[in-house]
Amino acid sequence: MTRHPMVSVQEVRLSLLARFSLLYRTLFYYWSNRSLRAWARLVAFPFLRLLGHPAPIFVDIATTYRCQCRCVHCSAEGHKKPHEEEMDTAEIKSVIDQARDIGALQIILTGGEPLLRDDTIEIVRYAHEAGMITRLNTNGLLLNRATVSELKKAGLTICAVSLDRADAEAHDSLRQVPGIYAKALAGIRLLREFRLPVEILTYAVKENLDSHLRDITALGRQLDLSLLFVFFPIASGRWYSAFDQMLNSEERAVVRRAQSLTFVYAEIPTKGSICCHCQKYFIYFTSSGDVKPCPFFHPRIGNIRKHPLKDMWYRYCSELKFKFRDDCPLNNAHNRGLFEGFVESFAQRYAGPR
Repeated sequence: MTRHPMVSVQEVRLSLLARFSLLYRTLFYYWSNRSLRAWARLVAFPFLRLLGHPAPIFVDIATTYRCQCRCVHCSAEGHKKPHEEEMDTAEIKSVIDQARDIGALQIILTGGEPLLRDDTIEIVRYAHEAGMITRLNTNGLLLNRATVSELKKAGLTICAVSLDRADAEAHDSLRQVPGIYAKALAGIRLLREFRLPVEILTYAVKENLDSHLRDITALGRQLDLSLLFVFFPIASGRWYSAFDQMLNSEERAVVRRAQSLTFVYAEIPTKGSICCHCQKYFIYFTSSGDVKPCPFFHPRIGNIRKHPLKDMWYRYCSELKFKFRDDCPLNNAHNRGLFEGFVESFAQRYAGPR
């Protein structure tokens, strides 16, 4: 007789919490967006998945790798390549069109710092009018009154501001920009003034993990923000070989216990959760059009300037069989090797040598 491992009460609680939190956040995004096109796309999404079409939820576009910060944990460093031109406005709009056509729900503009581009408002407006949930990830330095007003008018659903710590000195040091903490908080207050939902992006660290989670949560509630997303540290970019900085199972459990129904959440909320990309929910575009599994993964699947997204994505998903759970596969040398080898092999067969 086969014995199945016992599931703890804590794991059941976290599983239920994750499901209801996802439902809450989905309804929050769509209520904030107030677009009938977006609601129609949300209703169609489960039917596309049931029919076998791997419609992603998130399409993350790094519109630029230019940035005012030099973060010690920067993952974008793994994507920067000299002499490659950024996609222009028309190319980014084409990415949005192709993402819409395969059923994607959310466009995330990231970088680098996307507000360093002078067409970011136009891109947000284009994605919103296409019926997409729109999110802007920013360090907060360029969130002045005029920019926030234009983002609101363009239909931005939510603005995500990076706060590495709830302490000005620590945050400024990690970003290597004096005064960036104060600037970020000033930008957050402007977003709240214009009634734009705000989400904090932070990452868990081994040092003072409990106090960091407690302090950043308290700050978010004090600022009356909408959501707080906690990343697990990921061995990527400047941290590519920093396996000693990654969380162990006990530390990941601390992060999971900090989650709540309507405020704090993590990408991998339970030990049994599968990473977003392995569920075919996530696509990442570099500023030069390379298509990658996520913002932390270095090898590319192909390039949108050479291959249509629908064909590339459907072929890739037909071969993707991994079900990595509990932590990002990049944080385990064996799993990372398997995943990188698979993507590199696919790219060679599909797109040919670079």
